[in-house]
Amino acid sequence: MSTIKSSFRKRGIVFGLTLLISDIIFIALSFFLSFILRFRLDWTVLAPEQLRFYLYYSIGGLIIIIILLFFRKLYNHKNLYRGMGQNEGIVISVIVSIFLLIIFNYYFHREIYQLSRLWLVYCVVIPIIILIISRIMTRRFILWTFRKKSIDINILIIGVHEEGRRIADTFGKAGNEGTKVIGLIDKEENLKTARRSKNLKDIKILGNLSKLEKIIIEHNINRIIISSYDIKYFDIFTLLEKIEGRDIEIQMSPSLFEFSVSRMKIFEYMGIPLIQIQETTIRGIDKFLKLLIDYLLGIILFIFFAFFYTVVGILIKIDSKGPVLYSQERYGKDFKKIRIYKFRTMRAGADREGKIINKLYDRKSGFKLKDDPRITRVGRFLRKTSLDELPQVINVLKGELGVVGPRALVIKEGDMLKDWEKKRLQVKQGITGLWQISGRGDVSYEERMKLDLYYIQNWSIWLELRIIFLTILRILFGRGAY
Repeated sequence: MSTIKSSFRKRGIVFGLTLLISDIIFIALSFFLSFILRFRLDWTVLAPEQLRFYLYYSIGGLIIIIILLFFRKLYNHKNLYRGMGQNEGIVISVIVSIFLLIIFNYYFHREIYQLSRLWLVYCVVIPIIILIISRIMTRRFILWTFRKKSIDINILIIGVHEEGRRIADTFGKAGNEGTKVIGLIDKEENLKTARRSKNLKDIKILGNLSKLEKIIIEHNINRIIISSYDIKYFDIFTLLEKIEGRDIEIQMSPSLFEFSVSRMKIFEYMGIPLIQIQETTIRGIDKFLKLLIDYLLGIILFIFFAFFYTVVGILIKIDSKGPVLYSQERYGKDFKKIRIYKFRTMRAGADREGKIINKLYDRKSGFKLKDDPRITRVGRFLRKTSLDELPQVINVLKGELGVVGPRALVIKEGDMLKDWEKKRLQVKQGITGLWQISGRGDVSYEERMKLDLYYIQNWSIWLELRIIFLTILRILFGRGAY
């Protein structure tokens, strides 16, 4: 156990030192680029004494930024999760450091030489951009190295229920940090309920909460995630006492999966920690920007793939009998029926083959068949690359679909939606969406519904652009589609 614990501590030390070295290199590079941009490599306009000023102030600025980042604990890997203020800390540290350089220059060297104001502006903008990007890349490199070295983070989840299962599945699929979910524990009364539930039979239960210390030692736990519905105030204090002195992270899940961190503001009122969820809707300038993206991207895709449409049409006709395009009635926004267009990927008359259709319209299968015998050879390629969806650009230009949005449902499938799932039809449906980039065909049906609702409840222009960008990557790698 001591070997595992020491390796976990070394992981934190290596993480911090690597990030520190990376920051020093890239901050120095940022000051150098700022100098080049300001003086355009024409250093002859500066006297040797003036050049030394820029060198000394660059070194000073670098040291101050590093110190400020250190005091904001941005070399501690536990504080570098998304939403924990890393970028905010970078921006504040750089601005404060340059402000201090300006003050120092004014009070001590204004009679000798005043630094270029344009250089100082560059010294704010360039380090912020480079630090944010370099830290993302460095963190990914470090985590990749840890995975290669098999230095895992062993996770224990407190809470044997659907939420606990979802947390376990998410960490199990991601593995970005080399995370490994060891199992779940809970109070004895909750375990009895879980054992009777058919939906929780496949959950790895390690025992009840009273065996916490033993489980931590046996399984070398590095992180505990609390998601139990009825864990009390003093239960947390007891838990903290049991792990005191151990190198273990404690995290809590607030049971708010469908809301993004950007929408949640944590504040304190009279000693009570509260989470305020900000309202978000697509309106005003956001609505205009979404329409602009839809129509601009729709026009670009239509023109860019104009020749491709002809080639695919010929291949479809050679491969099998039937029309090139397939149209189908589906539900659009507010259950309005629309007719969408796709390249035909199945043999002609496939939508009238009763035996297969009956298997298809089943929630357990997610209304999809992995080995659908109706799919043609060309159709299989088109589905694998998602290029069969391209004719839906016509629906985008007609204003019936958006480029991004929940998938337009077949009428029969839409009629089978549960009440909470019907909320996904409150917005314009789309060609691609959040669940398509989260595993596409490999995501369960319920998970798709929840991801569609997440998109609606957390819409932003950046989420829209991110989905478009990741869709392109998914198409190139062709994973999860069938």
